[in-house]
Amino acid sequence: MFRSGFRFCTAAAPSRVVVASLARSAVRRTPTLHIPCVSPVFRRGYAISTTGDHVEQIIDQLSDNEYSQIANEYLETLSDELEMLAEDYPQVDAELSLGVMTLSVGEGKTYVINKQPPNKQIWLSSPISGPKRYDLIGGKWITLRDNTALTDLLEEELLEELGTKVVLELEN
Repeated sequence: MFRSGFRFCTAAAPSRVVVASLARSAVRRTPTLHIPCVSPVFRRGYAISTTGDHVEQIIDQLSDNEYSQIANEYLETLSDELEMLAEDYPQVDAELSLGVMTLSVGEGKTYVINKQPPNKQIWLSSPISGPKRYDLIGGKWITLRDNTALTDLLEEELLEELGTKVVLELEN
């Protein structure tokens, strides 16, 4: 029987395999050399961020008051649209309070849509697509990750959940 463990080291100290063999009468162990691994093969990959200069150019530049007015108007209009939808679909329930909207669609499926004034964003937590952050670009709330509009994503996910096409008239 063999028990083995591998120790990987840098170029200064080549890789060694430490094998401890078990014999009937004695256990023999080979001493190990512990050197931290800095080989690029075993490093954890991290993303490198940019300065964000290109992002600033495409996002609508708003004052705090403009952001607050536009975001509140969007959330209030969305709330009104969803309340009208709830009249036809009893499983839909929308509530807006202090810039946070909670939308329940069916059992255990809850969306949270809220303002993020420090970032001038609207954040979405979806039971289907997960969390997303939306910036105002060209008058629409769009995520920079995949360039989808918040309204389009909600319509798509409501179609999936309700089985019928939903049109939300929201954009400015």
